[in-house]
Amino acid sequence: MLTREEILALCASNPEVIAYIVSLETQIKELTERLIALESRLNQNSRNSSRPPSTDFFIKEKPNPKSLRKKSGKKPGGQDGHPGTTLEMVDHPE
Repeated sequence: MLTREEILALCASNPEVIAYIVSLETQIKELTERLIALESRLNQNSRNSSRPPSTDFFIKEKPNPKSLRKKSGKKPGGQDGHPGTTLEMVDHPE
């Protein structure tokens, strides 16, 4: 592959070609900067910027769970074998 200097040396006899090459180089540099800016905007979401969650359209990964606690496997409420306390019915309620 030819370097920039080798290409300019080959085209030294024609200044229009040199001007065209220089304009292409500046255009490539501007487009590269624009691409970097657009990619950085695309990578923002509600978790790493001040944007609301309703603007998240292209989320690539699920958010981490808020709690890292594991389930115990027990059913909710009183467990088997636990002595309960219940109000007894009375004959004459007030």
